[in-house]
Amino acid sequence: MLLLHVATTSGESMESWDVLVIGSGIAALRSAIAASDAGATVAVIESGGPSNAQSKTCTTGIAISVSENDHIHHEKNTSSAGFGLSNSTIVNQRCESALDNLIELEKWGFNFQRNESGSPHPAESIGHSSPRLCTAGDSTGREIIRILEEQCMKRGIPRKYDLHSVSISVESQRVRGLVVLDIQTGVITSIQSKAIILATQDHSGLWNDEGGNGLGASLALRSGAKLRGMEFISWHPLCVPTSNYRLPISLLSAGARIRKSNGDDVELTGTMTEASISLIDGDYVLDARNVATSERAWFTTTANILESRFSINLWKDVVPIEPQPDFAIGGVAVDNQGRALLSQDLWLTGLYAAGGSADSGMHGADMIPGNRILDDLIGGSNTGLSAAKWSGTVGFGDQDFLHEMALISENSIEALSRTESGPSVGAGIASLRRLMNSSMGLEREAVIISSCSAQIEEMVKESTRISDESFVMNTELVRALELQGMLALARTIASTADAREESRGSHRRTDYPEMDEKHSESLVVDAEGIITTLN
Repeated sequence: MLLLHVATTSGESMESWDVLVIGSGIAALRSAIAASDAGATVAVIESGGPSNAQSKTCTTGIAISVSENDHIHHEKNTSSAGFGLSNSTIVNQRCESALDNLIELEKWGFNFQRNESGSPHPAESIGHSSPRLCTAGDSTGREIIRILEEQCMKRGIPRKYDLHSVSISVESQRVRGLVVLDIQTGVITSIQSKAIILATQDHSGLWNDEGGNGLGASLALRSGAKLRGMEFISWHPLCVPTSNYRLPISLLSAGARIRKSNGDDVELTGTMTEASISLIDGDYVLDARNVATSERAWFTTTANILESRFSINLWKDVVPIEPQPDFAIGGVAVDNQGRALLSQDLWLTGLYAAGGSADSGMHGADMIPGNRILDDLIGGSNTGLSAAKWSGTVGFGDQDFLHEMALISENSIEALSRTESGPSVGAGIASLRRLMNSSMGLEREAVIISSCSAQIEEMVKESTRISDESFVMNTELVRALELQGMLALARTIASTADAREESRGSHRRTDYPEMDEKHSESLVVDAEGIITTLN
């Protein structure tokens, strides 16, 4: 039996912060910076160790209208990719603010690839009517993380590693704090806060083993928040088969070509998913042999990984490619301030979300390159500022309530550990991924979705065997908790996919192949599986 211990009891002091940020990526760090700059006390909670975010960053650049007179065409391209489900106010604000964010990153030391005049070089990319993809080659996401980490250190923002977020403590639809499991010590404790920002990775890990587990969205769902857009996942067309390695889209603007096995060139167009669909049947390769020597230094990481993992020389060999699920668009339904919405005029007070934890309304039903990082930066900034301003107007809640929530979590986790039969955690996660890939891939239909839902329910009921009886550094326990959250999210995906009886963006139904205007609103779902809209 697994023994866990609650760290604090009634009467003892408790760690308290105005704003807690859960996550480690671009949106998390940017929201922490914004909240700190607005005067709030801030701490960042991370399940992984130092540099965990660096290994899972997006290699695509940032879409910015740097060489255009205005942002209007960027806005139009983004709205078009959303297939009627993008929020026009959010899209306009993100596209209009893009250049300011580029200037801010440069001021902080980011090194964009530049043109002859010394300005950031905007490259052409699929889905964009003008060149606007600004990059640092294949290191864009990693370099942005590095810059933001430096800014957090300059502000003295503490980043607390190896703390797994177990549950959000909500009292009368108001956030009071967070229950965490200290992975190093096995201790469960509560941290008091006025506001919580969920900015974890998305839930693409339901399809592949290098994607996120959707911790933020699952925490929000259990706390009473609503999720939006869960039926949509954007695909990436340039993935190495039998792996989850994604080649940067910017290789195409550098001179690489996609070719059929017979040598014919193929041009990608449309959204990320539309480009992926064009490669779904047949054998295709990426040919980067004609990329200019002057461009190759920007893709050193890609070349090294291909050489070490696949024995492929990027500059001498062709690279086999296939489309794979990439980024889950859905998440917590939020407004432009990142507030978790319960309806158009009501929010779960004190709960915010950004980045992979949120459905900001920018992407709608699909996305185009460069908008993901842009949404992370601007959404994170807006959310941090709003959380700091709001937390300055309220006080902390009752600590006794938080002690009680920690004890409830302790009992729940101990119950999880008592079962000696059932599949292992690894087997459970693998089974879920197989199910999602077979049932929730590029094409879906009612019979398959119904079967998927039934299988998910069986997996929810099934006990998970935990072999490690120690409570110290028990990563198996953490994965079991993650699996519970992933199953809860899988249930919402199946239910919203079933409810959307049409094909729109990255959601494609073989039994409903056309887009239907009666489904022209985003669907939201709660923990009970009730599907509505926010109107």
